[in-house]
Amino acid sequence: MQAVRYHEHGDESVLAFEEDIDKPLPTADQVLVRIEVASVNPIDTYLREGNISPMTGLPHVGGSDMAGVVEDVGEDVTTFEPGDRVFATGLGIFSPGTYAEYTVSSADMLAHLPEEVSFRDGAAAAMAFATAWRALINRGELSLGDVCLVQGASGGVGHAAVQVAAQAGSYVIGTAREGEPASLARSLGADAVIDYRTDDTASSLKEAADGQQLDVVLEPHADSHLEADLECLTRGGRVVIIGEESSIKIPSGPAMTAKQADADLRFMSLAASTDDQAQILRQVASRLADGRFTVKIDRVFGLNELPAAHERLMSSGVLGKIIIDPSI
Repeated sequence: MQAVRYHEHGDESVLAFEEDIDKPLPTADQVLVRIEVASVNPIDTYLREGNISPMTGLPHVGGSDMAGVVEDVGEDVTTFEPGDRVFATGLGIFSPGTYAEYTVSSADMLAHLPEEVSFRDGAAAAMAFATAWRALINRGELSLGDVCLVQGASGGVGHAAVQVAAQAGSYVIGTAREGEPASLARSLGADAVIDYRTDDTASSLKEAADGQQLDVVLEPHADSHLEADLECLTRGGRVVIIGEESSIKIPSGPAMTAKQADADLRFMSLAASTDDQAQILRQVASRLADGRFTVKIDRVFGLNELPAAHERLMSSGVLGKIIIDPSI
């Protein structure tokens, strides 16, 4: 089969398109899936660079998300059968990933993909919406009437989080650049959008919240934004941290404010949540099927264009998700 692997860690240049890789074989509790579409996520770059080590060693097929068709099932699998449309996320760490024509997944990490949902939308939605749902609903305990801040509201996880928060009945504030990014966030349900490049983010947040304080914050860049987040939290507020690019430091002023508010910092990794992943994906699938959730696709690349896809992912101005279509 065709696949993209890296034999050493490094930048996108280590990604090698190879045309004669053995098709994986499912074990007793696994499902073999013919991949129709995969997507690109920041965690794929962390693995490629060596910040996280794939458990299978090198060479490694990267990629976390996919949507496709079941080709074969292990002898213990009863929930799926050949021909089923499925999607999944969280792959590519403990097993070969999804930058390939085929992959295997344990059955409990898969969900059925409704006929109403395209493979492209399924692959693009998988990690974005599963992360947003688990961060806001499961970890953030978001509820009706809460004020929710979504940092990076026009990106992959961010544009999903805006919709999850809006559907939960929250007042949603997003951060995004003015122009198309801010317009996207508003169109998906953000009640207010502020430009993250403002000099005084905390003041802008307070103004956008119309005198209220933040109940829940989805934070993908805690090293950059945490100080402003903490200054705006209500009593018992929660900051759910899903990412950071460098060490997290909390100055004494915001730290004291957070202590006085009995605020919580909650960390989350989708890779550590396989126990509830399929259940979340089923919730996402039903909402994609009836139109309550929608997916914004930024760019589509072929499998042999993966280095360019990774480069695009790390550039500024990405709106929504970048996907990989092996058929082009």
